[in-house]
Amino acid sequence: MRTGTPFFGWQVVGAAFTVAVFSWGINFYGPSVILHALQAREGWPPSLIAAAITLHFLASGLIVTRLPALHRRFGLVAVTRAGLLACALGALLWGQAAQPWQMLPAALATALGWALTSGVAINAMVAPWFDRRRGAALSMAFNGASAGGLLVAPLWAGLTATLGFAQASAWVALLVALAGWPLAGRWLRPTPAGMGLFPDGAAG
Repeated sequence: MRTGTPFFGWQVVGAAFTVAVFSWGINFYGPSVILHALQAREGWPPSLIAAAITLHFLASGLIVTRLPALHRRFGLVAVTRAGLLACALGALLWGQAAQPWQMLPAALATALGWALTSGVAINAMVAPWFDRRRGAALSMAFNGASAGGLLVAPLWAGLTATLGFAQASAWVALLVALAGWPLAGRWLRPTPAGMGLFPDGAAG
């Protein structure tokens, strides 16, 4: 590493932060937007919508147990891209749901996205780049979770109020897909060994 060159690991932290913004914004804070929007638009009982949201969380918990194996088989970039696209697809499907059964594929899509881009995934992105400063790096990356609640969920709710839930969800989905695909390729593809770097930017 050239003297004075910023350690690339911190750029990876920034990328992981952004993934967390999208992931938590849609999959953790987003269900409150979904519940209110679908109940207001379709008049479905809150308990029915909540059951679909519960499926989202339960299915995600099952899928995430396979995440390390998926990373080994397909690589971090491909799995992260798939997860972000699943988040986008899920948001789109929630917005388009006009019959109760249509919440099922929406819940499964966001479940997949949540499993592939949440806590275990953020750790897999950041941990290889840090040793002594891993705790600080992970804390910075996980701040994206809170930012998702401050940015994505209010954006989704605000767009819903002005454009309607279906169109608002389409815009959120487009944002995540267009931003997430190049982000994963640019910052998650390099490895410390491939760049000739040591954890924390140490000289070796």
